[in-house]
Amino acid sequence: MNERVEALLAQMMQRELFVVFSEPNAEPARLRPHLEAHLEFMIKLEEAGVLFASGPLFSADGIMTGEGITLLRAASFEEARTIAERDPFVREGLRTFSIKRWTINEGRIDLS
Repeated sequence: MNERVEALLAQMMQRELFVVFSEPNAEPARLRPHLEAHLEFMIKLEEAGVLFASGPLFSADGIMTGEGITLLRAASFEEARTIAERDPFVREGLRTFSIKRWTINEGRIDLS
């Protein structure tokens, strides 16, 4: 790597988050009885500073796909997996998930 590239990389955020990609494993009607517990779980993660962002995905025509993305602050894959496994939707077998580590290098985000 040349010195200029090294200098540019040194300026980047290099903030690591874990991305949880979730997919439905059941019809939407089966999730409804567990929605309150799921939302309370997510709010508690946010209040604890663990949840960076989360929400559903939509198709190009604006229809909710049932898939979602959650960004977690965790120290490791294992910790992120443990958090994701505690989601009531996952515990009830209504959603499955996969996790990837993501490094944020560039950009600006202002959320609250």
